Amino acid sequence: MRRATAFLFLGVSLAAPALAAPAPASQDACTASGDLVIAARTPQVDLYDAAGGKRVQTMDAGKFPGCAPITGRAPNMMLQVNVGGKAYWVPPYMVKYRFAGKLPAVCRNLAMGSNTMKVGATRGLGESCPKTGGK
Repeated sequence: MRRATAFLFLGVSLAAPALAAPAPASQDACTASGDLVIAARTPQVDLYDAAGGKRVQTMDAGKFPGCAPITGRAPNMMLQVNVGGKAYWVPPYMVKYRFAGKLPAVCRNLAMGSNTMKVGATRGLGESCPKTGGK
């Protein structure tokens, strides 16, 4: 019994730091304002010649510029950044980025052609979008 109690106490004392409140998220190092690519998220970042184009270069994360302004956004979510004096497009999952201001509305047809019903998880979907057919 004494051994079981000791192991229980040891297990609880080791697990206590894991149950503590998480540390606050650190602020990124970029002090510039506007839409920014903060840093690489993956070990290598693919650079494309166009938003829907072909890959022209793969850059290591250490060489990818931090705090680079985003100069364009494509409908397929690709981000345009200036790397070494030339504009390239990068996939958003390969970089950490920050958008400033209000994001554009997500416009798509809601279920059953209705653009007016907003319930549950779709509450903000379709706001500020042009109204199409439907009730």
